[in-house]
Amino acid sequence: MAKHENTTSWTAMLIAIVLLGLGLRIVALDTKSVFADESASFRFTHLNWSAFWHLLTDSEANMALYYVFLRFWLRINDSVWFARLFSVLVGVATVPVLFFLGRRLFSREAAFFSSVLLALNTFHILYSQSARGYTLAVLLVTLSALCFVQALEEFNWRSAGGYIVTSTAALYAHFFTAFVFLGQVLGLFFLKSQPKVVKRQVGLMLLVALLAMPLVIFATVHKTKPLFWLDHPSARDVHHLFMYFFGSGLKYALSLVALGFAAREWWRGSSSSTEQHQESNWPFIFVTLWLVLPIMLTLIISHWKAVFSPRFLMVCLPSVALLVGKGLSSVRQPFRRYALAAVLFTSLITALPSYYRRPGLEDWRSVTNYLSDNVQPTDVILVGPYYRDAFETAFRRSKRIWPTQKVMHALVGRNLLQDVEHIWIVSCHPGNKGQDDIPPTPDNFLLHSDVKFVGIEVFRYDRESQSTSLRN
Repeated sequence: MAKHENTTSWTAMLIAIVLLGLGLRIVALDTKSVFADESASFRFTHLNWSAFWHLLTDSEANMALYYVFLRFWLRINDSVWFARLFSVLVGVATVPVLFFLGRRLFSREAAFFSSVLLALNTFHILYSQSARGYTLAVLLVTLSALCFVQALEEFNWRSAGGYIVTSTAALYAHFFTAFVFLGQVLGLFFLKSQPKVVKRQVGLMLLVALLAMPLVIFATVHKTKPLFWLDHPSARDVHHLFMYFFGSGLKYALSLVALGFAAREWWRGSSSSTEQHQESNWPFIFVTLWLVLPIMLTLIISHWKAVFSPRFLMVCLPSVALLVGKGLSSVRQPFRRYALAAVLFTSLITALPSYYRRPGLEDWRSVTNYLSDNVQPTDVILVGPYYRDAFETAFRRSKRIWPTQKVMHALVGRNLLQDVEHIWIVSCHPGNKGQDDIPPTPDNFLLHSDVKFVGIEVFRYDRESQSTSLRN
């Protein structure tokens, strides 16, 4: 009876965490501006089937599974809110999956702490409120890890089939899930006492690799284009990655403390002379490989081609939550354990209002208002081709009309500027290199002003006779 009551209480707590995660991701779902990558998702999924298939097989194989799902999802309702709702649902679904995985690897208490950490994580909430496929990839790699552990513990067709389906789907959801898959492969080398189990699991992994061959062929034939908005990473970028994982300030410090407790537990198990204790240390190795290997491989690859981006490495976020959750649960004294967890959770909660106040990754709403109030009908607005959809979406959602019909991505023809006194250049993430470099303006136009918004800058150039500023 006591065991039944204990199970019921854990189930009730899990339901509460899931509802909390759902509430945090539903609230203010439609308030943030549609950023450029989201507008690309809408553009891709509204193509006819022939053009859509050509896009996936020619240039956009990454996130292909998400685009297919979103295409069918938007047949129900094609609003921004409903498109983002898909990411909300898959993001919330990851919370109970992480709980079940943490319970198998560590304990119910560690699983509980881990699932709360994920539910409150603003990085995960951000992309759960975005029409992009990152939360789908996180859900699928977490499901893959759960099926992986189930297949090792009790092999049956359900666990084997689940592993094959979720792992293959994860690879088609995002290329970086391949790094997590490699971590699972390496994890098998630490199961020395179970050669039959390892051999069986290797067979499943080979089948997954075979099913993923179209992705390998795509990468070989087409090559992947350089990511124009990324630079080669530095130590500061790695630090910022963990700020996305942990949060800043007190949250960062407490998460490191919890990782220290987890490392202490691992050390105690690894220093034990008994084979049983060493074997029980495998979950630490498995989860650590999940965290460390994708980051290390991304850093190595970025030595030649910059691919280091926190959102790509979100596939590591469940492993961070598991390790921190295990660290919290390993504190021996109950009072200290729950006090540390309470302070960490409280600090995560107090950071949420700041997140909801932010306009999003790109503040197109403020840009729309600024341009509507300042641009004259004879002016020219220059917007890069990749950001044109986000620009148009912002005006459409604000129900404002364009202040000028001369909106283009480049100045073509001398006659175009005959009656133009002002040129407005809208530049997204101008600190990044490459495709969105500020286009050149004619020599007789001088910089008048530069107004910064979140993720966007608007430069105003005036004809020399009208300008009151000097060229820098």
